[in-house]
Amino acid sequence: MIFSVEARNCHSAYFHRLWKTGYERYDLYMEDQKPTWIKLNKIYNEDCLNTLTRIPDKYVDLTVTSPPYNIGIKYDSYVDSRPYADYFAWIKYWLRELYRVTKPDGRVCINHYLSISMNGVRCSPVANIIAIAEKMGFKYYGLPLWQDDRKGKNMGWGSWFSASALHSPVAGIIILYKGRWKKDQSGVANNSEEEFIAGFSGVWNLRTKNRKEHPAAFPESLPSRCIQLFSNEGDLVFDPFMGIGTTAVACRRLNRNFIGSEVSTNYCLIAEKRLNDL
Repeated sequence: MIFSVEARNCHSAYFHRLWKTGYERYDLYMEDQKPTWIKLNKIYNEDCLNTLTRIPDKYVDLTVTSPPYNIGIKYDSYVDSRPYADYFAWIKYWLRELYRVTKPDGRVCINHYLSISMNGVRCSPVANIIAIAEKMGFKYYGLPLWQDDRKGKNMGWGSWFSASALHSPVAGIIILYKGRWKKDQSGVANNSEEEFIAGFSGVWNLRTKNRKEHPAAFPESLPSRCIQLFSNEGDLVFDPFMGIGTTAVACRRLNRNFIGSEVSTNYCLIAEKRLNDL
């Protein structure tokens, strides 16, 4: 399932040179990298911006993803600690390309924290991402919250007897759409009545399974619910931050096509094994 490792190395080197200069040449770079080809049901071992250049306009039915949180998580091929402003500038660029490749009736689901501290700056990532997405042209639809049902996970126990360090690790799924919410064609969503009701409850109770291969893998039930609620069988789902392949595994189980990006070769290998084991 891994594709184009050499292209990842070449393009990412140039991309990081652009990063150091504040992206002043980013628009020129994207114009030079015209979409040429893309293979379905592949995870591309490269930066998502490189994969996005391969994808034609108005091509993706649904995006389901969880970008790096920028809180110092120890990934094996990515430094999760950008300056606050740079982090949201980076989000702006891939959201703009995501808007281009999304179909007019396409949807986007982005997982992030409601409130968190990034390099000493307290912020609401979901609020910032929604504002950026709307500037790119996306329309906001909703924000179901989800919580891990394991009691005590990530709780700020230091604030039990003191009000100095309260920590609230609740996440939200930002639901966006491009031109119109109603799908142009009818299809089969293959979700049960129970899953449908749970999806529109406003709060999703999902148990996270610890995976030693990845420090921040979301549960398969999260992309599965998004895929069942917001796409039909045979649709194309994109995950620009594929990690160890959880979205791809959900797509395979639910009869959707997928495209993914992941900078870590190790995570790509794990994703490939998980898909092969289905």
